[in-house]
Amino acid sequence: MAPINDAVFLRRNNQIQDAIDGQNLKQALQLIEKRMKKGEDTRFLKAWKAHILWRHADEAHHKRGIDETLELCKAEPPTTDIDTLDILFKTLQKLDGQDATRSNLWERAAKAKPQDLEIQGRWFTYAFESNDWKSAQKAAMSLQKNFPKDRKYYFWAIFLSHMIAIDDASSETDRKLFGTLAYRMISKAAADVPEGSQLLSPPRAIQTSEELRLLIRIYENQGRNSEVVKILDSENLGLKSRIVQNDSAFLGYKAFNLGVSKMWAEGISFVRDLYTVPDDKEKLKALRELDDWSIWNLLVQATEHTNTPGTAAETKKFTEEFVAASPKSRNAALAGLDAILCGIESGDMTRDDLLPACQKYIDNHIHKLYAFNDIRRIIGPDRDGLAKMLNYILVTHAVEEKGSVAKINALKLDYCLNISGSENKPSQKKIDDLVARCLKIYQTAYEEGKVKKSKDGAQGASSTIESQPIDDLCILAAMCLLQPTDAGDKEAQVPATALIRAAGILERLCRDSPHNYEALLLLVRVYLQLGAGSLALSTFSKLSVKQIQYDSVAHILFTRLSTVHPHSAPPVEGAEYKDFDPLSAYVQSLNFFRNSEVNTMRFRTAGLDEGAYVNTEEIIELRRRLLNSINRRMFALDARRTQRLAGGDPMSRYDELARDSSPVVDSRTFGAFMCCEFINKPKFEERMRLGPLPKTNWLASARVTDQLFSVLKGIALQRPLTAEMDLPSLDTLSLSETENDQTDREKESAKIHADLLKVATFMAGSKLTSSEQVDAALGRVEEFLDIKKQGLSIHEATLSPLIASTAVYLGADTPVGPTWEYLHSTFVLLETVKALSQLVGLATKKGGKAAKLPKERVERLSTLVSQIYELVRSNTRALKQRVSASGVLSSLVDLVIQGDQSANSEKELQDILETTLDPSNVELFCGSLMESWEEALDGVLGVRL
Repeated sequence: MAPINDAVFLRRNNQIQDAIDGQNLKQALQLIEKRMKKGEDTRFLKAWKAHILWRHADEAHHKRGIDETLELCKAEPPTTDIDTLDILFKTLQKLDGQDATRSNLWERAAKAKPQDLEIQGRWFTYAFESNDWKSAQKAAMSLQKNFPKDRKYYFWAIFLSHMIAIDDASSETDRKLFGTLAYRMISKAAADVPEGSQLLSPPRAIQTSEELRLLIRIYENQGRNSEVVKILDSENLGLKSRIVQNDSAFLGYKAFNLGVSKMWAEGISFVRDLYTVPDDKEKLKALRELDDWSIWNLLVQATEHTNTPGTAAETKKFTEEFVAASPKSRNAALAGLDAILCGIESGDMTRDDLLPACQKYIDNHIHKLYAFNDIRRIIGPDRDGLAKMLNYILVTHAVEEKGSVAKINALKLDYCLNISGSENKPSQKKIDDLVARCLKIYQTAYEEGKVKKSKDGAQGASSTIESQPIDDLCILAAMCLLQPTDAGDKEAQVPATALIRAAGILERLCRDSPHNYEALLLLVRVYLQLGAGSLALSTFSKLSVKQIQYDSVAHILFTRLSTVHPHSAPPVEGAEYKDFDPLSAYVQSLNFFRNSEVNTMRFRTAGLDEGAYVNTEEIIELRRRLLNSINRRMFALDARRTQRLAGGDPMSRYDELARDSSPVVDSRTFGAFMCCEFINKPKFEERMRLGPLPKTNWLASARVTDQLFSVLKGIALQRPLTAEMDLPSLDTLSLSETENDQTDREKESAKIHADLLKVATFMAGSKLTSSEQVDAALGRVEEFLDIKKQGLSIHEATLSPLIASTAVYLGADTPVGPTWEYLHSTFVLLETVKALSQLVGLATKKGGKAAKLPKERVERLSTLVSQIYELVRSNTRALKQRVSASGVLSSLVDLVIQGDQSANSEKELQDILETTLDPSNVELFCGSLMESWEEALDGVLGVRL
């Protein structure tokens, strides 16, 4: 603690620390002042005293502590005692707007004691961990100047100069200045590398491949791509140098920089020299290990951009020579096909050259599942070309003796051409026929595999752990069923009956292949669309999402889950809370983001120590993305909404995150979904979303809603209205008409919540809204509630308009359960009603200090709130009765097997489904779906105002 090692003084320091730990700050101050009066008037005790004053609850003491801390930071001579510096820094870390003071504290100490490695190191470490690249760069320059024997400090200075140059927060002048400095310093390090015959290098010369990677990264950032090519061709740092040591990654660096530099002739020469087929078998084997698409793609780009006639034909011939020696090379084969496309574009070739080349590609690769995607990309929107390829595969390869993968590729191509690519809405007969063929081949292959495993003495196929190629057949069958009602309608939706049948098929697949990632993801979306949130949660748990997947994949479940299934399902034995409780699931995902801040900090510090500079830069970028992730903001806002609707622990820990309106980073991915759609058609995953993909409008609206509840809570607790909670934050709600990222219900609620926030801030004492504006806002709210009341009204035996438009129907007039839209509409409305109920309650509270609202208006709103709340419950109870009605289970089972009777499902498909789907398992699936619907409706009934 103290700079004195004497046991007596150490004991005295411990007395002070014990008082601080016991929250007895008064005693701690008395002990310090007693020692200072006795002559121990050290800067260490002054800093400690200032820190204790800063921690004091009394505002005068708190301000005095800040003033004394800042005064000590400016004291002359500069403080150089480590313990004193630590205490001052600890206080400064908690003070806003003192970034420069924190940096200067260590900088002044380092200048006063340039040979003190601990001070110099602390300066660098604190600046680096605070993302203060400018201060860290100064510290690194000081370290390399004062400790020149340790070469790593020189490269730290280079790296930090580079970080300033690429930081968006840096000024244009700084980016240019430090970018140039990094370039010059790393160039000097490159120039100092001796020729191959010289073994000893100067200390500051590049000595490792990691340092060479740093050079490449700096040069690329400075736009000096041609110089990278020159360096990688040199003797001392080139591809054959002792530093590179045949690391194939540098081939990719060279290819990339040749492309960026538009050195097309050199690029063609580089690829041809690299991939020329040798006569020696060992050399050929080594060459195959260098087969890299990024390098072949350079050849394609160069062929496309060069103006030399005949280049496309030469490239095609070159790739054919490589393929002849390595028939399994997908990269070379694709490069050859792309070369033909380049030739067609330039006029050197015709489309007649493409079909034979595609057939040859199929001959070599039809046994791989990637063949379909490759052919679809190459042929593009040419329906005639796709039809010819489909016919070729069916005649030549999709035969019994060639296995199931060829048939799978043929069926995917059939789907692409005749279902997705159909110029008109595909007929039910065509859909059923393709589904039947998929399931027939699947069942045959499954039975054959079962027999084979039985003969081999292995367990039956039902215990399969790994995914199999034939799994794609069940997913494709489900995709066939999941066709929108109207292919030309932008808002087209998949019928609920199709969702149920697809879920039945996917459940069968997941019993055979319980870890099939694509099937589980699709099943999560299907269950969400069906309003079966508890089934979606339990299915998602089987994906075992970990670490970075919370930023890239978890949104597939969590998007709008708070307004579809905010409540916990009944506990499942052996399951974690996150597997059935949405709030626990949100908290776990947010814990990942919180923990990532600590982990990435540790990793980047270790990376810098080990000289892995490019990797360290990538970790810094990863940390930035996670810190500003759109998912993090969405999950925080949704967790708070979930808690408001369903109850649970307060989510006040996310207050700051929920208010954050800074720019976000979107790392959401959808590549895990199978996509066999026709070129230029929307991806299959897009029609399985629960409304538009949330973006900045959604975030702004959710922040307004969250702020509304925070202001209402503040009024209830008689807290003063803070500036950050006052009305100006509404200016951030600029609903763009071009960015469609909200459902209709969300758009409605956003406008109403904005009006309610105006009223709430007026009640809290804001002077930014007049009473006339408040009355107008309340008028709009009343009008909105009147409209909602009409949509919820049930007249005698008829259903309400809401149920009629958002329920699952098995027949023309037989609703049996809620879709996600029913649940979404009711939960969004209930959130609005809950906010309005709180506002009305505060407005009518006797003795309350809130500004008064028009009495008659408040009374009408209070009546409407009660009416709508009861209407929502009446609708939900009516729908719940339909779920549990007699005959629903058998009707659902019949639907899965026989299809929607109104659609005239094909008899052949019915027969195959009866064979493929075990009736008892189908009944269990339908029973669990009904149970999940009941849980969802119970969740609506469980919302309290």
